[in-house]
Amino acid sequence: MRLEEIGEFGLIARLREREAKPREGVVIGIGDDAAALESPKDAFLLLTTDTLVEDVHFRRGWMPWADLGWKSVVQNVSDIAAMGGEPSFGLVTLALPDDVQVEDIDAIYEGIDKASTEYGCAVTGGDVVRSPGPMSITISLLGRVARDRLMRRSGAQPGDLIVVTGGLGAAAAGLIALDRGLSGPPFALALAAQRRPHARLQEGKALAASGVVTALIDLSDGLAGDLAHICEESQVGARVDLASVPVAEACHTACEHLGVVDSLQLALTGGEDFELLFTVPPGSAGVAHRALTAAGGRAFPIGTITPAEAGIIGVTKEGTTEPLGTGFAHF
Repeated sequence: MRLEEIGEFGLIARLREREAKPREGVVIGIGDDAAALESPKDAFLLLTTDTLVEDVHFRRGWMPWADLGWKSVVQNVSDIAAMGGEPSFGLVTLALPDDVQVEDIDAIYEGIDKASTEYGCAVTGGDVVRSPGPMSITISLLGRVARDRLMRRSGAQPGDLIVVTGGLGAAAAGLIALDRGLSGPPFALALAAQRRPHARLQEGKALAASGVVTALIDLSDGLAGDLAHICEESQVGARVDLASVPVAEACHTACEHLGVVDSLQLALTGGEDFELLFTVPPGSAGVAHRALTAAGGRAFPIGTITPAEAGIIGVTKEGTTEPLGTGFAHF
């Protein structure tokens, strides 16, 4: 069914029907000019937004529509996780060319609904507009965090350990495989990492509750780029042991079949891993590790925070130093 057959308001009514289930904390959902929500008195509200744009972040043949919906939610949940919070309510904005079918939108919302259920949040409204192209999907997500558990990028101190919560580079390898039209067993896990990523929500909450983490960020733009964000906000440098960087097995496997692609470089600069990177004083590392383990997470120390004048460098197993590289940037 073409969108013009049901029109803007017919589509809104269709989406409203999908999201009609009452949700705790929602005073007014889809149907008014804005959603109305209960406000917690003992917490900070968190608000984040991300957009996926056709031919920038995805191509239509690259993933099922439901995966696109799933991923649009997860990248926002990951931002909330990096603040130590939990997501609550979201708004969805779709900019749709004429050739998008109603069934395609249903599939997108199927993915949105599954991800929202997985991470305990709810869609409460949004907007639908016509676009001459390309298509885009924007999620704005509201969350909350206890006032004494708010995490920032700006607290890292020289001497702190740098730690990540999982293997890196698989999503970037999957993106290269998609761009080359490759599939099959060697690329299956990398493609899954690209299409259906997972946010480290419980790990973020556990790290915030531990009380020992000095800075926290999610790895959406690549380890090198996101570590640079912590260094900039904290006014520090960083020394990364390149041999300690956990390259995902799916990245290694895919790169063996991608030819000249360097799996370590993908782990450093590829992005869309949605793991967490945090800093912690060495004497408190055990506390953070136990908190992560209790939440089902893992901890991989990869380096040390240094004074700002030392810069951000990678150290090879031979002891030589090299620039860490840069992560993804739109401009």
